[in-house]
Amino acid sequence: MFGINKLSEIEWPILSLNEVSEVVSGITKGKKYKDKKTQLVPYLRVANVQDGYIDIRDLKLIEATPDEIKTYNLKKGDILLTEGGDPDKLGRGAVYYHEIENCMFQNHLFRVRVRFDLIHPEYLSALVSSAYGKRYFYKASKQTTGIASINSTQLEKIFLLFFPPLDIQNEFVEAT
Repeated sequence: MFGINKLSEIEWPILSLNEVSEVVSGITKGKKYKDKKTQLVPYLRVANVQDGYIDIRDLKLIEATPDEIKTYNLKKGDILLTEGGDPDKLGRGAVYYHEIENCMFQNHLFRVRVRFDLIHPEYLSALVSSAYGKRYFYKASKQTTGIASINSTQLEKIFLLFFPPLDIQNEFVEAT
């Protein structure tokens, strides 16, 4: 679909991730809330975010305030990406399909909320998990003793070199 012939005939814009989405890190575990009103809500951890799918079999609960629930609540079409771990698993991610009501995500994950008028979440997820995306994560990451990590600023700078119009992205998604 994105072969050399097609690419050589068309010029698509080159955009960074922060131009087509909002990137946010999740809630931190272990906070002390003293007298604040909180409730227990489900949240996704790194272990739940696999390469291409969300595994909800081992779901945990976290204490959060109403403001935190609003800030870190996941919506259908959000993409979750890991921020660290083994270098080959850095940036592992999947599209969230709203499998769980009032679900949040932990601080070792990034939520990428796309602008639906510009980019299809499935297309972006495929691009990020491609060889191009994996190379970017590896090169941009900080690595110490076999552990790699990337921050939200580095993630926002990833360039979407293959940024076709939305109708072609939709065609790609339907074909995969």
